[in-house]
Amino acid sequence: MQVNAAALERHLLEELLPYWAERGVDRRLGGFHNRLGGDGRPVPEDHKRLLVQTRQIYAFSEAARLGAGPFALELAAHGVAFLERAFRDRVHGGYFHTATPAGEPLDRRKDCYGHAFVVFALAHYGAAAGDAGALSEARATAALATERLREPRAGGFVEAADEAWRPLAALPRRQNPHMHWVEALLALHEAAPDAALVEQVRALVALAATRFVDARSDALGELFDADWAPAPAPNGAIVEPGHHYEWAWLLRRADAARAHPDAAALSERLFAFAERAGLDADGLAFDQVDRTGRVLADSKRLWPQTERVKALAARGERARLGEALGACFAHYARPDGGWREHLDRARRPLFDTQNATSVYHVVLALREAIACLGPDAGAASPSPNS
Repeated sequence: MQVNAAALERHLLEELLPYWAERGVDRRLGGFHNRLGGDGRPVPEDHKRLLVQTRQIYAFSEAARLGAGPFALELAAHGVAFLERAFRDRVHGGYFHTATPAGEPLDRRKDCYGHAFVVFALAHYGAAAGDAGALSEARATAALATERLREPRAGGFVEAADEAWRPLAALPRRQNPHMHWVEALLALHEAAPDAALVEQVRALVALAATRFVDARSDALGELFDADWAPAPAPNGAIVEPGHHYEWAWLLRRADAARAHPDAAALSERLFAFAERAGLDADGLAFDQVDRTGRVLADSKRLWPQTERVKALAARGERARLGEALGACFAHYARPDGGWREHLDRARRPLFDTQNATSVYHVVLALREAIACLGPDAGAASPSPNS
């Protein structure tokens, strides 16, 4: 396999998405399975996750926009129908955290992170299907969730609320849901332009610049106290290179939307920290380091590698992008069309389970790489996996 735009598109449309269409869709009860085992069969579980449904809706919507054919949009619609039936709260609004496999509400909390992905998924599905109703629901969900989950004293959002949207006290606070709200709001703005969405992005980028990122080290903190000071040790020291890359990519998109004047500069700082402190000699990103760059967890999940691909694509660095893609295909891509989740430092698999949530990471990374490499870019780098 040559790592070029055509080959990446073939993998998405002819291998990865058909693999999950065959194995990851629950055609009997609805929606999508949470995980597949090493044999490619669904892992039996007593619940379905909101995050899985929304990320799979995105993946098949994106495949449809890339030309996968009718099956992709049909499966995205299958996911939207299950989302509506099993997760939507018709009394208080919003979406429940989990449901039974058959589609009965289970954990009725309103999760901040999960609602960002509801907006993200419906924005992409609405754009792919030309479905004005989905876009309207995305706008309504964004307005409801960002209002009810807002934390007015220190800024940002609370982690979750109960069924009736009463905030649930939870510490430590995380930057991660806020990052995904930037992603969701930008996706909705692209599908249905609205200056108010850009203003919300501006506020979240400002929060990241002033509270999440250490001005001295350029390290992006993960866990915080109620006032956005780093959480007590050891949690407050944790830094994830993958989130540096993810924010670096998002901040370039925020800059393109003119959401914040310092977005591009902050993107550069976060990317530089990750490259300096979070990358092993083999070109794969570690799971965790601390604010000084000391390695805390030398294992290597799939998703930080896909976030580095996105950041390199956004920067237009085709040569390094080709190298990163080659490493991903060499060490994470499975011969059957799936992807490995987690490697140790020596690049040995830590387990064989495949998470449905990771399909979103791979699809989005390869979509960004395809856009960067373009149809005439040629082979950027040979992949050892042929």
